[in-house]
Amino acid sequence: DEVFYAGEPLALVAAESPERASAAAANFKIEIDPLTPLLTLEEALRRESEGEEVPLLCRQSIVKGDVQAGFERAHKVVEGTYSAGHQEQLYLETQAMIAVPDDGGILIEGSMQCPYYVHPELCVILGLPPEKVRVRQAVVGGAFGGKEDFPTLIAGYCALLALKSGRPVKMVFDRNEDILFTTKRHPCRVRHRTGLAADGTITAWEVSYALDGGAYTTLSPVVMARGIIHAVIGYRCENVFIEGRVYRTNTPPAGAFRGFGAPQALWALESHVDRLAEAVGLTPAEFRLRNIYHPGDTTATGQVVDKDYGGEKVVREALAASDFSAKLSRCTHGRSGAQKWYGVGLAFFCHGAGFTGDGEARIHARAAVELDADAAGEPWVIVRVSSTEMGQGSQEVLSQIAADALGADREHVDCPFPDTAFVPDSGPTVASRTTMVVGHTVHAAARKLKQRLEEFAADTYFGGKPTQLVADVFRTDEGDGRPFAQVALDYLQRSGSVREESAFELPPGYRWDPETFRGQAYPAYSLGCNVAEVEVDPRTLQVRVVRVSACFDIGRVINPLQAEAQVHGGLTQALGYALMEKIGVRENGRFDAERLQTYIIPTALDVPEYDVRFVEFPYEYAEPGAKGLGELPMDGLAAAIANAVKAATGVRVCELPITPEKLLEALHPQGSAREEDAQ
Repeated sequence: DEVFYAGEPLALVAAESPERASAAAANFKIEIDPLTPLLTLEEALRRESEGEEVPLLCRQSIVKGDVQAGFERAHKVVEGTYSAGHQEQLYLETQAMIAVPDDGGILIEGSMQCPYYVHPELCVILGLPPEKVRVRQAVVGGAFGGKEDFPTLIAGYCALLALKSGRPVKMVFDRNEDILFTTKRHPCRVRHRTGLAADGTITAWEVSYALDGGAYTTLSPVVMARGIIHAVIGYRCENVFIEGRVYRTNTPPAGAFRGFGAPQALWALESHVDRLAEAVGLTPAEFRLRNIYHPGDTTATGQVVDKDYGGEKVVREALAASDFSAKLSRCTHGRSGAQKWYGVGLAFFCHGAGFTGDGEARIHARAAVELDADAAGEPWVIVRVSSTEMGQGSQEVLSQIAADALGADREHVDCPFPDTAFVPDSGPTVASRTTMVVGHTVHAAARKLKQRLEEFAADTYFGGKPTQLVADVFRTDEGDGRPFAQVALDYLQRSGSVREESAFELPPGYRWDPETFRGQAYPAYSLGCNVAEVEVDPRTLQVRVVRVSACFDIGRVINPLQAEAQVHGGLTQALGYALMEKIGVRENGRFDAERLQTYIIPTALDVPEYDVRFVEFPYEYAEPGAKGLGELPMDGLAAAIANAVKAATGVRVCELPITPEKLLEALHPQGSAREEDAQ
């Protein structure tokens, strides 16, 4: 009865060519009575402040201690508001899907992150039993969250048309369509009010975290949940109140993007923390080291910080690698006469690995490891998971984990693209969970296969003597040995292929209350610290990031080369978020930057020198000890750059992206003298 955003689907047309489909679609006559739209978060907040009822998609609060009492004890109270707009995932390959009618059912193949999101939804849409719906992931040219839930829509469109016509149907978005009609990062406005004691410790913290969810709810409740949990993450405070709200606007639904609500929260948090340091006369490094968590502290949700917590370590490592203290004294603070303004900025951040709260218990991720023969008759071990490869390296990492758990060489192991006809539901490839959660499940399944093969080798070759598979050889204590390939082939010839499965379990005593947001919000936290150095041209106000020093604790680093590559990619996306990537909404409800000519992202010429380091605090409840990495590099750099720009220019810009126009306004606000802080 109502069209909620420009671009909302109204009808489906299939033809033998795109040209014929367009010609057919042109014959539709659509009658729409115009209503007054709500197009931006700023407009929603303004209307709400004027007493108008504004539609909300969801809301949630977190309460710890007595925030009012904490403010009463404060020596100083510091306030700040921070905002950011949409960000486009801009994966290399646009949204694309194929549906093929198949013996009364449907085969779906396409560019997706989560086959088991698509599969159950299609069963509902089409009224088909699970065995009649098969979903296969094709090679994916990037996703970054943009192919989490959206592919289900176009899979549904293709499937309906395929079943109607009895013919295969393909839908591929062009770049203009992809930018205009797919999900984006949620725009945000985050307000902080913080009480400080005279010694610089934090007595109270109040946060309002507001998001623009677009026209439909989709993933907004869980994006908001992660955002509010990360709103003050990393800092000790006994009195906290955080409220999250997601407003409904008449724009395309917002959705998942690398970080999933945490980058918005951490951009605001780490910008605000620099203000707190300045308010009590401490350097950014001194304030953070005085106030960050130590083992035994509790988060805003009441989760106890683990004994193997690397927060202080990552901060000190990044400070040392960047020579932060010496460079802080070089900052120009907008001094006249400087050919280039120079600044250095710091950001510390945590990121919850895995699903929020009890999400992993509800997903109950499963993985399988099979021993079978390849086309040439050689034995190989197949990792069966629904986790997808999107360029992040999951196939290699999961294969490494399986090989390590078995004690076999990596060359014997393969992790193919998922197909719901063969793989169990390992949960979606999101939430920095693949290496930690699915990797642990693969490790456990591989251990079961290892035990089975060791028992077979002991009985077949060594007279029942205890046998272990180590370094690709089955050996007894006496040193007798048989190579893996021989034993595996003999097993296959005698018994046939074998499959072992395992499921993920949360640590013992894990508790979460989804109503109050109290308890253990995540199984583990990954940590990071970024130091950004910038140069600002005083004439053009162009900001150039010249160097980034980054240190991360991601537990055990399974593949150092791939881990560093992940960090480089994430830092570059964060660089775009901080300085370039901007989308506005026109009066007709469409995005203004709708193609690559108008949506500007970093190129190789914009990428600074990256110095990336890791410290290892393994996660003890998930072998082999990894924690999440995929989202972490997106979290901190925007704030580090903003803090560096403040140190360079003397003014703080509190809205992303930090463009020359915003810097000009901050340096020369109309109708008043130069101000230290400007929105």
